[in-house]
Amino acid sequence: MTPEIRAFEFALGLFSVLIGLAVADVATSFHRLIRHPGFIRWDPLALLAALYALLMSVGMWFDLWGIRGVASTRQFFFYAVMVLQLFLLFLISAASLPDEPAEMPDLRAYYEHNRRYFWTLVAIFQVLYASLGVYFMGSYIRRESPAVSASFLVVWALLVLLPLALRVVRARWLQYATLIALFAVNLWHYAPYAIN
Repeated sequence: MTPEIRAFEFALGLFSVLIGLAVADVATSFHRLIRHPGFIRWDPLALLAALYALLMSVGMWFDLWGIRGVASTRQFFFYAVMVLQLFLLFLISAASLPDEPAEMPDLRAYYEHNRRYFWTLVAIFQVLYASLGVYFMGSYIRRESPAVSASFLVVWALLVLLPLALRVVRARWLQYATLIALFAVNLWHYAPYAIN
């Protein structure tokens, strides 16, 4: 077993807990909502935001597997940045749905009240994600064709810019369109990933 894999296994426990907490928070909040179906005014945007938080959690799980053999993952700075990023992921998940349905039974009002905070957290998360992507993929991108390099940069830029747009856009049809674009960019980005 290489030192990189041992370092990865050491860090994986903490990373797993943070990702697990993010998923559990969305699941718990959703469970509380569906237990009060007549009491809740449902909103697709709020539910899509929660689904996006789950997608981000699954994506981070796949990303962790992809860096298991990287030597620089043994450095304290890497752990600190990853813990910060996964802490942000938990905050995003915790903010995606109300914790107590009785306090905010109108999901549309909840989403509007929470929209700027939620998408600001997502944008900060994506800035860190793109920064780590450049760090880990920098040498790979430089070896590839300009088209491949540009595609990585476009994806990372969209992952930051689309949440910022969702933070400021008020028209619901534009929020739907932007959120669908954000899902499409993420799914395109993660489509080739595999754990093997």
